[in-house]
Amino acid sequence: MKTVKQRQDAAEGDQAHVRFEDIVADDHTPWYRVPHLRTLNTMITVMLVTSYLIGFDSRMMNGVQSLPVWIKDFGHPKGAALSILTTAQSIGGVASIPIAPFLTDRLGRRHPIALGSVFCLIGTALQTASQSNGMFIAGRVLIGFGGGIVSNAAGPLLAELAYPSHRAFLTSFFNTSWYIGSIVAAWSTYGCLDIPNSWSWRIPSVLQAVPSIYQLAFIYLVSESPRWLVGRGELVKAKAIIAKYHAGGNETSRIVTFQMAEIETAIEIEQQQNKRSYLDFFTTKGNKWRFAVVFLLGFMSQWAGNSLISYYLVIILNSIGIRDSYNYFTGVLGAILVGRIGRRRIFLVCVASMAGAFLIWTILSAINEQRNFTDGSLGIGVVVMMFIYYGFYNCSLLPLTIGYSLEVLPFTLRAKGMNIGNLTVNMASFFNGFVNPIALEAIGW
Repeated sequence: MKTVKQRQDAAEGDQAHVRFEDIVADDHTPWYRVPHLRTLNTMITVMLVTSYLIGFDSRMMNGVQSLPVWIKDFGHPKGAALSILTTAQSIGGVASIPIAPFLTDRLGRRHPIALGSVFCLIGTALQTASQSNGMFIAGRVLIGFGGGIVSNAAGPLLAELAYPSHRAFLTSFFNTSWYIGSIVAAWSTYGCLDIPNSWSWRIPSVLQAVPSIYQLAFIYLVSESPRWLVGRGELVKAKAIIAKYHAGGNETSRIVTFQMAEIETAIEIEQQQNKRSYLDFFTTKGNKWRFAVVFLLGFMSQWAGNSLISYYLVIILNSIGIRDSYNYFTGVLGAILVGRIGRRRIFLVCVASMAGAFLIWTILSAINEQRNFTDGSLGIGVVVMMFIYYGFYNCSLLPLTIGYSLEVLPFTLRAKGMNIGNLTVNMASFFNGFVNPIALEAIGW
């Protein structure tokens, strides 16, 4: 039995001469032609639909604000009343913060995903059947609570199951399902626009259950995280999973040996250092940096102007006389670029470009308002800047908020780190959702 020091020396010796890319350098077969990788990536779709729920909710709440029946059913909400209806999901997300990492670390990654999906389905049922504002809010709180639990477990499970050379793309791709949910919500709301009764908003609400049904139905067909199993001392199970999905069942493959050595060494070193508390983020310079990255990325992802648009797009576009939508393909492009250009360069270029686009569209909006919205070309200019802004947002903050966080967090702090990220996202979302409608009503865009 090798000691931790021997295993660390062996791993360092391997990495000095061999990287994972070197082991698979001669294999250029596309993943979709490799049976075990097809199976693995199909399983990973169960985690990838997580952001669909948030994207659907954002666009659905945007869409129902244009439905006369919804407006009437909920008492023509404005200001604070509209704020609580839109931010209730964030309240649920914050409420999940104390319990989510405990479940992810103690029960594994799969059980919390199943449990969170159940909460989401109960919440969706309440939201759909709502007869009052209170019932609608309660349903949305449960959706946020369940979604917080699912998000905390789904990201780590994806990163820990993914084939190593696919990991950067898949973790960056994680958030792009936000736009799939957004597109489905937009079209379903539009399709129900002419329904003269409450089903005009209840049908889109029902469709919010789709990702939770999918995750609950298939999560137990997904293997448990090998890293979590190694952390519990179940090395045989972990090795069998890596061999099955990364090496076609060959437990003697160098792919399996290399990954097991890396995982065992990393986890044993981390566990010896007892990094099991949130306070451990402040014990070393490296962990302080990790905390700052995860903490700030959560706020950056919501305070870049995107939440103002996504939740209140109908109100904003009505103020400039135009209604339109955007697509999600730039998010996919961003996930592809992550492994080719580098994270830091993407951040610097895209965030600077976002600031420029946001500045221009704010100026155009102000001029348009001064002219009483009579100049259609200014409105078109605003929409163009909006598309440019979102193109750069989708290539940077959308994929990297999750992707970069997962990469910088060690195993023993991963669930807690993702929890911190979820907390800051929900705090920022709640602030945006509560303050923005009041500001829009008082001072306009």
